[in-house]
Amino acid sequence: MKTINEVQQLDLPISVKEQLIGHILEPWSGDLIQAEKFWKEVSTCLILIEQNDTDQDLLRMNGETTTLLSYAVNHPEFVLLLNDISQPYLLALTVHTDEGAGCYLLAPTSSDTNPVRTLSVLAE
Repeated sequence: MKTINEVQQLDLPISVKEQLIGHILEPWSGDLIQAEKFWKEVSTCLILIEQNDTDQDLLRMNGETTTLLSYAVNHPEFVLLLNDISQPYLLALTVHTDEGAGCYLLAPTSSDTNPVRTLSVLAE
């Protein structure tokens, strides 16, 4: 799981990272400080499924991450495609508390994992 500060350091195509950060900061009109504060207060995170991850790798994650991943796949608020010349990415968001705590899920569309296969049919 990644915090908002770690999101900025991810090794992603530039256009995907820009789109991702734009979506993450949208509720705060682009204010990174307010977004960081919220993420910390309510335990929001990002789960990154990498190109070489397998379903078996995902099953080996810690229990909290596995639970969040399952909830994100089964109860997404939205699923978007983040386009890039090299490869599109899937971005999903689930909100799992009344306070607004959530989990973003990011993965390349070419990932052959169950979460990506499941969410790709919902992508806008």
